[in-house]
Amino acid sequence: KLPRLSGEEGEGPSGPPAQGAEQPARQDKPMPEIVPENVGRAIGAHLHTLLRRADHFADHMYDQAEPDPEALRAEKYIPGVDKEELPPEKDGPDPSRRPRLRLVKPRELPPDVPPAKLAAQYAKGLKGQGVRVRLATLTALAAALCSVDLPVLSWSALAGELAGLGLEVFQLRCWVLSGLLALTGLLCYEIVAAGAKQFFTLRPRAESILLFALLFTLADGLTAPRLEGRAGFVPFSAVTALGLAFALRGEHQRRRGDRVSAKTAAQSRTPYMVSLDGTLWSNKPTYTKLSGSSLGFGSRLQMEDGGHAAYRFAAPLLLLGATLCALMASAGQKAPGRVLWAASACFTAAASWSALLAFALPYRRLAERLHKAGAALAGWPGAARCRHGGVIVSDLDLFPTGSVTVTQVKVFGGAATEKVVGYTATMLRLMDCGLTRPFHDLLRTHGALYREVSGLEWHEGGASGVIRNQEVLVGTAAYMHLMEVPLPPGHSVKNAVYCAINGQLAGLFLLDYAMSGAVNPSLSALMKAGAAPVLATRDPNLIPALLEQKFKLPVDKMEFPPVERRLELSRPDPEEVGGLVALLSREGLGVYCDAVVGGRRLLLATRWALIFALAGSAIGLCLTFYLTSVGAFASLTAANFLVFMAAWLVPQALITNWINQY
Repeated sequence: KLPRLSGEEGEGPSGPPAQGAEQPARQDKPMPEIVPENVGRAIGAHLHTLLRRADHFADHMYDQAEPDPEALRAEKYIPGVDKEELPPEKDGPDPSRRPRLRLVKPRELPPDVPPAKLAAQYAKGLKGQGVRVRLATLTALAAALCSVDLPVLSWSALAGELAGLGLEVFQLRCWVLSGLLALTGLLCYEIVAAGAKQFFTLRPRAESILLFALLFTLADGLTAPRLEGRAGFVPFSAVTALGLAFALRGEHQRRRGDRVSAKTAAQSRTPYMVSLDGTLWSNKPTYTKLSGSSLGFGSRLQMEDGGHAAYRFAAPLLLLGATLCALMASAGQKAPGRVLWAASACFTAAASWSALLAFALPYRRLAERLHKAGAALAGWPGAARCRHGGVIVSDLDLFPTGSVTVTQVKVFGGAATEKVVGYTATMLRLMDCGLTRPFHDLLRTHGALYREVSGLEWHEGGASGVIRNQEVLVGTAAYMHLMEVPLPPGHSVKNAVYCAINGQLAGLFLLDYAMSGAVNPSLSALMKAGAAPVLATRDPNLIPALLEQKFKLPVDKMEFPPVERRLELSRPDPEEVGGLVALLSREGLGVYCDAVVGGRRLLLATRWALIFALAGSAIGLCLTFYLTSVGAFASLTAANFLVFMAAWLVPQALITNWINQY
């Protein structure tokens, strides 16, 4: 509806203008506004507009924008990469967190002796110690035979002859057992001396418990014939003697393992260093391997092992518990006469036979295996760092020197062969990948020379640079497609390196990759151990697609960082790497895997062995306390004690055999 227009001459209320009146131009008339008469019409107009917009959106909601040719080409020719998890940003130190106070003076590290010199030091006296280990074991077994009544060895047959000498059979057995125990202590003088030094310096370890067991058992053996009710119940000399023999064997095995590791580390002047960084890739622990030296290896090899570290806390508790149990079982039961017997039983039970074998036996087995592979673990500190995380895998890990060869060379566009070979070798040398050595040999074969490169830039699949004012591209066939370099029909090959000069293809180099049969099992072993391989390859051909299709590697369980991060991970700064884990004297993934997985297994084996050793000590201490408190001489015999202590060696034997099963 049009409203009435006012202010114009000759216009009536509803009719046309009067005749003779001057008509103004039509275009000069103002456009009338459409104004709804009421609120209902205004709401209807808005609803109609919304409905039209909704219909338009429904008609075009499935329309797709035209694809970008550049994005399609990049998606087709650039390999997919994994996204890295970055650590949360911190604005500054937490003000609510107080600085840590060091109440204990930090321990000084042992001197960093060169591996060759350290191996010579460990070799001195090693054979003599091995002889004493065997003699101590034989002496302890003789004491065990004297402690058990056997039909073949009957002590009652000597009763008549001893009666004429004024001796008793029980008295003679106690003296013989005490003599054998004293002889075993002399053969194991390192253990006795170490226990005394640790106790008087207020740093008791497992050797200190053995020292007290030795002293109380000797005292009980010499005084047992005078006590009433002890006739026929010999002291526990055999149990203590075997504990000393096993402790000396553990010390000997640890020394042998250290000698083998030091000998392996001395094989190369510039070995590969395997280190563990806490946040190198994706904010998680990551193993790296880089060329370095044996600096710090000797110091770590001389540090205390996991068994001594665990008994740093357990030994004081066991000593205190054994002392209290012995006093409560004797004086607490109003039987002070059996205090030496109770103390001998409690301290002997607390001194587990596998205390010093928990680390030594698996370590010696692993050190000998790693020596054959060309790796040396940095003692217990190296194994203690091993944990779940990533493992940086480079070109030389998958394909060591000599595994990649150039099988054919093709030159296009009339370019000189020496020029194309020289340009390609120069670019690959700056890229510092696994192809540097084979192209260096090719360079010498064709008599070409390295050139000076400026403006080197990395890309996914290749690199670009300027040589003699010419733009040079070196990379894969996909990289050439991405850079819009035309390839002749039938010349798009995966296992090849292309060279383009000023946008035109100049050379094609066919490559032959020979992968070792140990690569796939090594990767599987790493994954089972909780170490995820991180492909930090610089060779443009080594991408997950090629490794999966040609070599059947499980790339779905690996990580492939972007090219910028691969450059950083493949050549980490030696000053920023983490703690030393092992030294390698050979290339390849096999020896790398042996060191990483072996260190992880040694850590788990030592922990489980210590758990069983400490559990045996705690349970044995509780049982001996109960039996001595009730005076159960018939139940707590030397034979039963030997069976109980030997049963806890079974887990140690199984764990030692498990260490190399990978």
